[in-house]
Amino acid sequence: MSKRTFNFIRKRRAAAEGEEIRFQAPINPYFERISAVYHSLFLIFLAALLVFSAVAMLTHIDLLTYENLYYLAKDIGAASNVLSGTQGIINYETAERNRTFTLYRGGLAVAGDSGLQLFTATGRETLNASPGYAAPIMKSSESFLLVYDVGEKSYSLYNSFVCVKHEEFDYPVLGGAVSDSGSYVVVTQTYNHTGAVRVYNKSYELTTQYLRNQMVFDAAVSASGHRVAFVTSAAESGQYLTTLVIAAPGEAETMFEMPFEGVFPYSLSFIDDQRLFLLCDSAAYIVSVNDGTVLRTVNFGNMQLSYADANQNHTVLLFTVNAVTDTYRMIVTDKNGALVIDSEFSCKVSAVDVYENDLYMLIDDGIVRVRPESGEYVKLTCNTDGKQMLISDSDEVLVCGGQSAAYYKIEFD
Repeated sequence: MSKRTFNFIRKRRAAAEGEEIRFQAPINPYFERISAVYHSLFLIFLAALLVFSAVAMLTHIDLLTYENLYYLAKDIGAASNVLSGTQGIINYETAERNRTFTLYRGGLAVAGDSGLQLFTATGRETLNASPGYAAPIMKSSESFLLVYDVGEKSYSLYNSFVCVKHEEFDYPVLGGAVSDSGSYVVVTQTYNHTGAVRVYNKSYELTTQYLRNQMVFDAAVSASGHRVAFVTSAAESGQYLTTLVIAAPGEAETMFEMPFEGVFPYSLSFIDDQRLFLLCDSAAYIVSVNDGTVLRTVNFGNMQLSYADANQNHTVLLFTVNAVTDTYRMIVTDKNGALVIDSEFSCKVSAVDVYENDLYMLIDDGIVRVRPESGEYVKLTCNTDGKQMLISDSDEVLVCGGQSAAYYKIEFD
């Protein structure tokens, strides 16, 4: 059969069946229908995206300013710089007193009596400001950096490039905290109350204020921003009565108020959205946020607490046994409160931190990384005299000194 006869027969058969066959661009009818369906879905999703964008712009029209768009473009550039750059040393100004450090958005925040500097992980400076605090305290999250000075009557809230909120009060600021959600709290006083906890949303608006006749010593806000907690204390009948308060931002009535007799509060922090870590002078407590029950208590006895930290996996307490010989006792519990480490050792320790599943210690001649469950450890020798330690990643430590900060890799073999 000739090629011309073959094509003629195929065309006749296709015509009889009502289907056109295009020999130059053959098409499978099934996949053609599937393609049409996906094309329709694409158009529907595109229309929904346009509607969503329009509604979002109309509801936040007040935030669409030239300055915000400018800083957004710079922030994207900074993030790209972090992802593509190589980390090493960050240099900052040296003429600073009362210098303090914290991590912020993958980079470093440095504050002192003469100013505040923010750097990306690659060392590029994104902000150099002068908030005017003699001994600044910084609290950071993925959203904002809160800066204040205990005794000063103001606070400043920053993003990576600018101060987004500055507020003055009639009374001194006593504390503060900021969450990844963008909500934050500021502790101060009022004319009629010794303690006032002011809760703000991510748009810097005051949503709730909790007033107390006792001094508020610390406050915390969960990463999601759904819970806020603060701790008060007052002397009654010759001993301290400390009260832990848990509340939901936006609601005037608190959820739980738990008394702790005979202890004085040091600090308060959220381990996660379900648990709180309350550190006092003679005991440490892990408290459930959902029902206010105490999940774990560690009594110090006659031991002198030197360092403490907690995260979702472990709680570490370091006690000084002998200050002359630099002898310490370390107690580490897991997330369920089970004891995993209780041992003594001798070396000079200047910082302790827990990050994910590991424990880090800044000692006199380096950095030690410990895996509590197995007892495995690795040491990196470096100069740590007068320096501070920040854990920037699971195996990366940022050591901050007087003139610069350096990244160190600490990996297990």
